[in-house]
Amino acid sequence: MMKRTVCILLIAALLSSLLSCAFAETVSADALSAEEQRALDYLGEQLATPAAALMESGEDVGDIYSALNWTSVADTFPEKFDLRERGTVTSVKSQSPWGTCWSFATMAASEASILNALGMTAEEYLARTGEEMDLSEKHLAWFTTTALPRAEDYPEGAYPYDLSQAGEGAYPVPGSDVAAYNYGGNYFFAASSLADGIGVVKESLVPYGDSEGLRNSDGDWSLPEEQRYMQSFELKNANVLPAPASIDADGNYVYRPAGTEAIKIELLKGRAVGISFCADLAMPMEPDAVRGRLMSRYGDTDRVSREELSDYVDLRAGILDPAALSDDDLQRYMEIALKVNKVDENPYADADLDREQMIRVLKSRYFGDAYENLVAEEEHDAAHTYLNFSGDKSNIYAQYTFEPVQANHAVTVVGWDDSFPVSAFREGHQPPEPGAWIVKNSWGTDWGADGYFWLSYYDQSLCGIESFEYVLDDENRQMDHLSLLGYDNMPASIISSTLFEQPVYAANIFTVEEDSVLQYVSAMTGDLNSSVTVSVYLLPEDAVQPTDGKLLESTTQQFQFAGYHRIELEEKQALPAGSRIGIVILERVPTADGVRYSLTNTSSLGEKAPEVFNARHQDDGVPPLKRYCKALVNPGESMISFKHANWIDWTSVIKSFEDDGDCACMAYDNLPIKAYLYPLDEVTKLHHFEAQSADTSICPACGYILRTVA
Repeated sequence: MMKRTVCILLIAALLSSLLSCAFAETVSADALSAEEQRALDYLGEQLATPAAALMESGEDVGDIYSALNWTSVADTFPEKFDLRERGTVTSVKSQSPWGTCWSFATMAASEASILNALGMTAEEYLARTGEEMDLSEKHLAWFTTTALPRAEDYPEGAYPYDLSQAGEGAYPVPGSDVAAYNYGGNYFFAASSLADGIGVVKESLVPYGDSEGLRNSDGDWSLPEEQRYMQSFELKNANVLPAPASIDADGNYVYRPAGTEAIKIELLKGRAVGISFCADLAMPMEPDAVRGRLMSRYGDTDRVSREELSDYVDLRAGILDPAALSDDDLQRYMEIALKVNKVDENPYADADLDREQMIRVLKSRYFGDAYENLVAEEEHDAAHTYLNFSGDKSNIYAQYTFEPVQANHAVTVVGWDDSFPVSAFREGHQPPEPGAWIVKNSWGTDWGADGYFWLSYYDQSLCGIESFEYVLDDENRQMDHLSLLGYDNMPASIISSTLFEQPVYAANIFTVEEDSVLQYVSAMTGDLNSSVTVSVYLLPEDAVQPTDGKLLESTTQQFQFAGYHRIELEEKQALPAGSRIGIVILERVPTADGVRYSLTNTSSLGEKAPEVFNARHQDDGVPPLKRYCKALVNPGESMISFKHANWIDWTSVIKSFEDDGDCACMAYDNLPIKAYLYPLDEVTKLHHFEAQSADTSICPACGYILRTVA
């Protein structure tokens, strides 16, 4: 079990109702009925599809909605809307020098969401608190891409977490030499970390910079382990929205109006929305930062002197003006570039290049290709440019990706304009209809229109859409600690939802380590309008199945979007130290064919993936993997059950995937079910309880019901 104490300010509050269920015996995977085996085979077939997609691209799979049961509300939206006019959008930041756009977009969406929930503008928050509403991108990025520490790094008995989960998380691919801040990520990664109790944290506590406060990529950007589970605000819901851009069975782009409507729904609720798309420009960086990155890339070469390398890097970084160089100097730089880039046969020796051509070659990202090929590749890039701009800050920056390509950048939508004209986009490559999003970037205010740009509704790369909602509960602000019980500590690339015609149940078993109050549970959903029933059982010491005990409470809640969701129990359960509890989830999903039952699980590319993936893609131009993930799933933690039949340990289920095609390259984590407990003494100090029965008390002031478990 993963238990950690999280310092918090705020806790969630959700409505609930009642339901219950019961089960029979626990069985091993080799003692399944024919019906159960067919269900497991079907599960494996369904999980193979996202695994294959991930092994095909190497990027996180962002669209989890294979089918939509959507009711349009298009006539309820205004023509224009801008959260900036509400004053709840924070200042534009710069992610330089790292590839941390996903963390910046998550924090930008979160800041606007929190301000809206507080009922404050950014200026009012600053006046009231004395600091800007500014959340730490560094904290999320570091701990999402840094695995839990190894047990051997601590003295015996000093490991701060459960030893059974030691080392779980994200790792660099051996030999890739990629900094943790450049692993990349998406909103699934962000949400799984936030749900795990990693942030959000105020920028003042963990500022974006190295140990000396500088944006130097060569500096020390690491964070101490004791900061992992800090929180300033606590996640309540992470809503995965349908993407406006979808792909049909033939690989063709299809516009999805439901995606556009879903984003507008969240914006009208005051929540800015994280979105991914294909940026055709590289992040602008200061010349010194570019120089530092290039020195790191080429610094291990022994083919040139340090002085020659420094000169070449100055040229590439724009510090040295090539127009000031003589023809002989340019020729010398060509020779240095060949050595630095490890090009053994000079493709330009007989090309008879003039001055301008030599400068073009030296500055090109395609250096080393024959000149004709280099020019053709640059012209191809120019023909596939999606952003329309003049470079003037007063100009409107307008992006329309006119072909279905893979997203590579994460940003934040803060508004829309249905009448934004098609003429604002690149001539010859304009969207079919007007309409665009107002988008906040993370490249500073010197880029775009003061850091913003327009993004067409019909952009063919839009994916990975998510909004974030936080807990703002004055009552729980006074409690100092939260014990968050959960086993799924690996950042997730995929949320998989497998639909069954018959009920399928998911469960985790936890042990309570101190006198506590169980107040919330959480679950992940993978479909629209899912109805989640949570049942909590008190288990005897020798119980091996999650329902082999006393039913304490059952409650049901419906969620419009897929994602992470926190559910409040109507009766809070006071549990003594040593108590064992089983938390059982039943998820119902309405479809066009009637109600189906969903089993939701999470996964990422695992330790076997890099070798297979890199061999598969060595000649097709797909970049090699930068990271993989390790999941630690132990017997007796997570279980599933079909209908009202046997409980099957999740370790047996995922073991069946180990030699199964692309699934063998995946890391399948524990089932995403968590328990939220608070110290009993803090709860009793906070409330003034009056006894209602032998085991139940209520606080008349707030209606908080506490049930004491014997």
